[in-house]
Amino acid sequence: MVTGPAQTPLFIVSTGRSGSTMLSDLLLLHPDVLSLSELFNALHPLGFAEDRIDGAGFWSVLSQPRARHTAWLRLMERGLVIDEFRYPLADALRFRQTGIPPLLAMTLPPLCDDPDALHEELGAFVRALPEDRLQQQYLHVFQWLCTRLGRRVWCERSGASLGLVHPMSRHFPDAKFIHVFRDGREFALSARGFAPMRMGMIGRLFKQRFGSAPYLSPAYRAPVDLPPAWRGLVPESFDVEVFQRLELPLEPIGLAWSEMISVGLQLLRQVPAERVLHVRYESMLQAPREELARIVRFMDPSLDNDAWLAQAAARVRKNPPKWMNLAADERARLEAACAPGMALLDRLA
Repeated sequence: MVTGPAQTPLFIVSTGRSGSTMLSDLLLLHPDVLSLSELFNALHPLGFAEDRIDGAGFWSVLSQPRARHTAWLRLMERGLVIDEFRYPLADALRFRQTGIPPLLAMTLPPLCDDPDALHEELGAFVRALPEDRLQQQYLHVFQWLCTRLGRRVWCERSGASLGLVHPMSRHFPDAKFIHVFRDGREFALSARGFAPMRMGMIGRLFKQRFGSAPYLSPAYRAPVDLPPAWRGLVPESFDVEVFQRLELPLEPIGLAWSEMISVGLQLLRQVPAERVLHVRYESMLQAPREELARIVRFMDPSLDNDAWLAQAAARVRKNPPKWMNLAADERARLEAACAPGMALLDRLA
């Protein structure tokens, strides 16, 4: 078993589409930081299903294919781009029938050139672990990956993970949280064009009308009364242009964002204030060096590194706001939907 100095668990949380991926990628450039992206997201919904578990059981949690990834593969083969799916598509298609292990789909590919070999090594380590509490098993994995990849401090970031603060803080009671947030109006525009979130929104439309969602299972079959205009939305006859062209209203996205912010901030208020850092996406764009320095000092003051700061800050690109270009009536509805969440975030300043 890998042993080493214990570190405070570090989690980056957000509503998604708020800059947490950018932050994770920048942190991975740091010579001492292992930024694990989408680990808990990849493991959903089984990631926190146990309290005590042995090595074989824990490896099952880490490696059991998730139906949604297999369903994604069907759509990606037809041309859909899902950036969070990091494993090379040409290689991933061999998992059409069996399903791809979740850590291979999302978490391990950014860490090394041979994620398959790393996955095998990790499996051998995990299966040999004795029974322990779930959080200890995760900590063993995080420390093993740090040691294997020559890093000193780990953090985990999953998209739309603000709602996971409760299980994270329950399993890791001494954890620190970096909360990355963004103007809700910009979130709504970004979410509307982001494939996994579009899949969720379209899935809800299908569930309301037909009782089941098309992107949760590779075995989904279209209902017999499916309108012709919707045939390009289901996996068996998927058409990327139809999927991308379907107009989705912004107001419900803004309302959902406000609710996520409200619930997430309530959860974070239950964590001691000194263990929570709120980071505004727009501030990272305006002053990347200062914000990145603030983030790594919160993580661990020993991570101060001028060379990394210069390299990481140089990679940050401006992203001018787009919501103001909306038609006046759509803009007004979106502003009203986002107003409750925006007011809560304003109090963080």
